[in-house]
Amino acid sequence: MDIAQVSAARMIALGLVGASGDDPAEVVRSLACVQAQALPGALVSVALRTASQSLPAVRAAIESGAVVRTWTQRGTIHLAAAEDVGGILALTAPRLMRSQTARRDHFGVSEAMLEDAAVLAESAISARGPLSREDLLAEFAPLMDGIAEADAYGRERYLITTLAMQGILVQSGFAAGSQELAFVLRDRSADAVVDSEAALRDWLRRYVLSHGPVTVDDAARWTGLPKTPIRAALRDLVDDGSIVTTTIGEREHVQAPDLDDRLGVWEDEARTLRLLPGFDELILGYKDRSQTLAPVHEKAVVPGGNGMFKNTVITDTRARGTWKRSPRKTGPKVLIEPFAGESIDVERAEAAAHTHPAFG
Repeated sequence: MDIAQVSAARMIALGLVGASGDDPAEVVRSLACVQAQALPGALVSVALRTASQSLPAVRAAIESGAVVRTWTQRGTIHLAAAEDVGGILALTAPRLMRSQTARRDHFGVSEAMLEDAAVLAESAISARGPLSREDLLAEFAPLMDGIAEADAYGRERYLITTLAMQGILVQSGFAAGSQELAFVLRDRSADAVVDSEAALRDWLRRYVLSHGPVTVDDAARWTGLPKTPIRAALRDLVDDGSIVTTTIGEREHVQAPDLDDRLGVWEDEARTLRLLPGFDELILGYKDRSQTLAPVHEKAVVPGGNGMFKNTVITDTRARGTWKRSPRKTGPKVLIEPFAGESIDVERAEAAAHTHPAFG
């Protein structure tokens, strides 16, 4: 594989090309996690990797509890397979919570307050069932006395995210009459037996198989974990044959053992036009995304560097512009904005929109 083929190989590994399975929960599990700040886009990202591309099937996987949404790594909310959350948090949560000490102090959150928040959440959900964010925050009202209005949102968010990182809460199922996910109590019965080294190897194995080729830097950035344990776990996975090393552009990468073979089969298909949601793993899953999104175009995808990613048009394995749904009921379904110096076949984009899960 040469460096020009990296984006195509990643599209194949990520299941954007050649997907044959149709279980959304298995898609999420195979991807290790799916970034999910923008929930509608995350659901579409999963649907695009299933054979039927059914958005209702993805929603059903969340309703069933097989897929949950929570703060797994880097302080960012992701979709994850429910059974994976305990192992992931054992790896990421202690480091994340230590890194937020200053934020915790700023919002006046004490250990006693966190304990009270846990009791309030557990009591309310046990008595009433899943709670919307609004209903959960209403339960936290006794903990908001004396805080300035400007800081109230920060304290509320800190309480929710910390209870999630402690493994107490996850979002699972949709709140009644809403497109918002509800908060539920997570089953923590298996947490005490988590083997952290084994959990890291398994998590990285799935990341490499589903995202490769990747570097140590990519894996460290994606997990939010230090490079030393990442390197050790990847060496173990290479040694047992789960993954293989390859040199691309004079840098060592790791990938699935059969990825070069699949690239030979699916590379031409990877070059067709695709409409991806803003936070898709093809863009977000790497420290170095330059093989798919040229650095000169990053500001067009993340205006102002504010962390909010626009939808991208991928053609010939590269991001060539951004797209959004047309607000009109008649006429074109999709509005395209090519990057400077790029051109996009609008008719092909429109044809892609007609079978795309985001437009169902």
